[in-house]
Amino acid sequence: MHRAAAIHLAPPVTLQPQHSLLVRDIEHEVVSAALVASIGLLPWSPLGGGWLIGKYQRDVAPTGASRLGENPERGMEAWEARNRDEATWLVLDAVQTIAHERDRTASQGVIAWLLAQPAATSVILDARFVAQLVDNLGASDVDLTAEEVARLSSVSAPRNDDYPYGSGGVAQRRRKIEGGR
Repeated sequence: MHRAAAIHLAPPVTLQPQHSLLVRDIEHEVVSAALVASIGLLPWSPLGGGWLIGKYQRDVAPTGASRLGENPERGMEAWEARNRDEATWLVLDAVQTIAHERDRTASQGVIAWLLAQPAATSVILDARFVAQLVDNLGASDVDLTAEEVARLSSVSAPRNDDYPYGSGGVAQRRRKIEGGR
């Protein structure tokens, strides 16, 4: 922001971080920084690569023409790690329950939750088919209650992963810069 102003450029107006009920790391610092700087957030992968809409089943390895069917170890969505993490399945259960209670789709509930988050201005949708796009756009008609937002937020609370907030990051803060440990 300050650098852009110093060289007479327009300041950034949006960030495009990954953000979903399965990936909430940006809530540690990025969201508050965006709010302070008046920068909107335009999250990508709102459906968690298909995980949040039930595309993958517990202990059933993905196959076929899908991201993880073709490459099960693909990036942050890697099947094995998410499959063995019980938190994944707790989040999916909550998503499905709320979708069922409202007679809506999981994608609509997940996107509605994301749009209810601070600084979120829109989401980047990754629909492969027109029907998926139409379904995702239906989220604009979903107003989750405060209780529903709280339920989804609680079950998917951001974690303190190893770095920079967990034990690995804490250990790095105490090490000597010069001369090693």
